[in-house]
Amino acid sequence: MSLRDSDVNLYDKDRLKRDFGDFVHSGPEIPGRAEKELVGDSYQRILTETARIVAHQWCEHLDNSALKGFLFHGGVGIGKTSMAKRLAYEMCRVLGDDGSGATGDSEVVLVVVDGADIARGRYGDTEERLRDLFEYAREGEAGSHGHHHDDEPKRRTVLLFDDVESLFLRRSSEAAKEWHFSQNSVFFHSIDELDTAHTVVVLTTNRFDLVDEAIVDRFMVYEFGTPAVEVLLEVAHAKGRQQRLTDDDLASVLRTISDTRVQTIREVERLVMRAYVDAVVGR
Repeated sequence: MSLRDSDVNLYDKDRLKRDFGDFVHSGPEIPGRAEKELVGDSYQRILTETARIVAHQWCEHLDNSALKGFLFHGGVGIGKTSMAKRLAYEMCRVLGDDGSGATGDSEVVLVVVDGADIARGRYGDTEERLRDLFEYAREGEAGSHGHHHDDEPKRRTVLLFDDVESLFLRRSSEAAKEWHFSQNSVFFHSIDELDTAHTVVVLTTNRFDLVDEAIVDRFMVYEFGTPAVEVLLEVAHAKGRQQRLTDDDLASVLRTISDTRVQTIREVERLVMRAYVDAVVGR
C-alpha cells in the first residue's frame, strides 16, 4: 500500500519553524542562522558540514552519490534528533521559495521513522513497510499514487530513522533474529538504490555498538559528545527567554549546571520547565 502524508510523521517548513523560529540571517552562506539556533561550536560544525554536503548533492543533481547520509551517535538527550530537524530546516531555506535568495522553489520535508512506524506482526509486512517508506521519500504522496508530473518540482526528503539500533540490529548480535536479517537486507538495498539528488537518510543511535556494521559503512558518522557546560548554560538561557523567565527564576538552574551535575540538553530543558512551573505557581 502506498503511503500518504497522513501515514507518516511529517515535518514541513512550518512545523520545523515552530522549533527553530524565523531565520535572522538568510543569505547565500550555508548555514543561515535561526532565531532558536543550536548552540555550541561542535553543533555548528556538524550542521555546516552536513548542510553543505546535502545542498551540493541536491543542487548539483548527484542522484547516485556514494554518500547516502549521516549516522549521529552519542548519549541520550544531547541533540542528535534536533540536529536532523535543523538540517531539514536548513534545506527548506536553501531550496525553498522563502524569499531568502535561495536557489529554488522545491518543497523540503522531514519524515521521522521509529520502530513503531514500521513494526508489523506478520513476517514480511515490516519489509514491505520499509519499501513503502523509501518509495514515499523518493516520490512523495502524489508520485506514489501515480499523479506526479515530470515538469513539476520534485519534493526533497530528509528521512530520519531515530534510535536505529532498535530497527536494524547488528547481525552478529546474540539477540539478532532471522527477521532482523531480512529487514536489514531490504534497508541496505533501499540505501544502495537511494536517489541522493532528492533524498538524504539520517540515522540516530545511543547504542553505536548495536548498529549493524554494514550500516556504519554506508554513512558518514558523527559522534555527539557530552555538551560543554558553556553550551548547557546557553541552552538554559535560551529556554528561559522562551518562557519569559527572569535571571532570578533561572538562578538555581544555572547553579546546578555550573556544578556539572547536568550532562544533557534534555536535563536542562526539564530543569527550565520546573523553574517555569515554580515561577508561575509562586506568583
